[in-house]
Amino acid sequence: MASSVLRSQIPLGGICDVESAKHVARRLFESYDRDRNGILDQGEVAPMMVDAYKGMSKGFNPSKSDVDTYLRILDRNGDGKITIQDIEALAIKYLVGITGESPKRPKRQYSKFVEERLDVARRLFRKFDQDGSGFITENEVPQLLIETYRSMGIQYNPTQEDVKSWMRMTDLNDDGQVSLEEYEDLVIRSLQHAGIQLE
Repeated sequence: MASSVLRSQIPLGGICDVESAKHVARRLFESYDRDRNGILDQGEVAPMMVDAYKGMSKGFNPSKSDVDTYLRILDRNGDGKITIQDIEALAIKYLVGITGESPKRPKRQYSKFVEERLDVARRLFRKFDQDGSGFITENEVPQLLIETYRSMGIQYNPTQEDVKSWMRMTDLNDDGQVSLEEYEDLVIRSLQHAGIQLE
């Protein structure tokens, strides 16, 4: 019985569930965050790279350029720091098989009003997906919120807490980034909450 419960929590293509992946990420992060400041810097990332290559039975002596590139890859939210959340996002991606894309849902037919709102949301999403990754990261959210409110005729400057709250509401798979589908889901939920007839 327990194995069937566990299997149901592991997505197709994954080797563990989200909590297990986060546990692995925490252990990995703690083993390389030698100064215990909650951030992996160049001096801590280089040994991580060397050990990763050792795990593949290959020797590797990373250059500064190699480390800088690796830091950019690890920095999932683009804030310039490698935090536990960045390592968790990667662990979830590779161990659970969740890449920030929600499972595909069947295309629903919405009313013209709802489709117009979704079209605006899609345009805003593409505009603020500054790096073209297909995801909105936390550092891209403030401008998205400002522009969204501006389109409604409201001047709004979100606080950091507003941004974090928006991420919690929108990032359904908790990977630290928001896909277009997650963003559309937020728009649909908001319209439903406002009493708008969807179909």
